[in-house]
Amino acid sequence: MLDEQDLQAIKELIEASENRTLARTEELIAASENRTLAHTKELIAASENRTLAHTKELIAASENRTHAYIEGAVIPQLQILAEGQQTLLETLAPKSRVEALEDEVVFIKSVMKAMSQEIAELKKAQ
Repeated sequence: MLDEQDLQAIKELIEASENRTLARTEELIAASENRTLAHTKELIAASENRTLAHTKELIAASENRTHAYIEGAVIPQLQILAEGQQTLLETLAPKSRVEALEDEVVFIKSVMKAMSQEIAELKKAQ
């Protein structure tokens, strides 16, 4: 049969075993948490890198399509507009010439009015 000292020694052995088990369990949990955290950080970084690379690809493709559209559609239309404007500038009379013609028209109108009055007076006199 076991005496008090034996029981005390067994109790101390059990407590020491429990303490070692608890300490080892805490170490394993901490190591697992660290590995999980490190793995999670790696996964997030990899996801960020893939997202960034994909975003850059999308932006580059969009830039290429925009450049192609500008070169294929916008620039030719701008050239047509510029040619039309140049044609208009070449065919328009200079402002000084238009002003001179306006003055001549005013003079001709006044002469025509005076002649019309004279003709009317001459017809009455007959």
